[in-house]
Amino acid sequence: MKSVDIIVIGGGLSGSATALGLVREGAGKVVLFDEHLPSQRLSRGNFGLTWFMCKGATHPVYAQWCRMAAQKWPDFAADLKEETGYDVELEWTGGAVHAFGEEEFNAHSQSVESLRKVCESVGIDYPVKMLDRSEFQDLIPNMQLGEDVTGAMYTSEQGHVNPLKLLTALRCAFQKKGGIFKGGESIGKIIPHKNGTVTVKTVKGSYQCEKLVIAAGHGSTRLLKSLGEKLHIYPSRGQLMVTERQKRMLRVPILCVRQTVDGTFLIGLTTEDTAMDTRTTAAAMKDEAINAIRLFPQLAKYNWVRAWGAIRVMTPDGAPIYSRVQGHDNITVLALHSAVSLAPMKISAIAPWILGKNEAEQLKHFTNGRFNNA
Repeated sequence: MKSVDIIVIGGGLSGSATALGLVREGAGKVVLFDEHLPSQRLSRGNFGLTWFMCKGATHPVYAQWCRMAAQKWPDFAADLKEETGYDVELEWTGGAVHAFGEEEFNAHSQSVESLRKVCESVGIDYPVKMLDRSEFQDLIPNMQLGEDVTGAMYTSEQGHVNPLKLLTALRCAFQKKGGIFKGGESIGKIIPHKNGTVTVKTVKGSYQCEKLVIAAGHGSTRLLKSLGEKLHIYPSRGQLMVTERQKRMLRVPILCVRQTVDGTFLIGLTTEDTAMDTRTTAAAMKDEAINAIRLFPQLAKYNWVRAWGAIRVMTPDGAPIYSRVQGHDNITVLALHSAVSLAPMKISAIAPWILGKNEAEQLKHFTNGRFNNA
């Protein structure tokens, strides 16, 4: 049996960012396991937004958490590039959420004011404003707005990245700092011991660790069940579509449409209850296309060449789970949507918390136990 200091189960964005944070904090020998099931690789289906706007409308602390993460993104991306040489293609050009009609425009405006007050209550700014149709059009001069567009909510302090390059950079930085990555090694059993250590049995051998982090997406449900804990997450399918490469025209990402660095347009904003089915459907693609073309009519002229689906990890209130496993203070579970947006918090807040160095005030609001009486 091999002995290590910390094991992280789950090599996706959340697990990899957390593992990097741990080695940066001097956690000792850290091993990151990744089973790499295609249906579980959420970075394949992540839209790539480094976003705080709109998040936390029904969970004020989550709104604050997302704003804190966005503030850290420029330095976070720069540090990864310096450490690894990988450019995650961060474009810090802002972001917008369009409105169709006056009713939706007014609803956006009310949301902005509500979330501004939530953030200001703890001394955090919320730099979002409403743009009328003319101002919105001036922001994106090369994309003609559809006739139903009345304006948008907008902030200059967010952007978008390439999720797969982000995942690569996180894993590279982790290993450069001495972390050990184990790909294609699924976990069979977790055995906690009375002396505070944990045995992790894999398909290739057994490991003993002082601390264990479970960040395996929907695979975490099975692992936690053996520890007597129910993980409050559910699957939600999202579908994306992509065009052939075009001249760069859209520098500011919109919630449902963005243009990547290589010129392809991505659209996607589906939320479907399909269990673990990652297939694409003509109905969803049609709805996405109608919405995108209503926003930008010129998209109807382009060739859409590929579509795919992925299964999100969702919680009942949309906010993340960062939680100690009941009865096992040395075992932590992380489960969340928005793994790109929240990646910097794994470095600055989650890794130190796992090590017992400090605990951010917001973390007490993100326990798995908050859903026990729901």
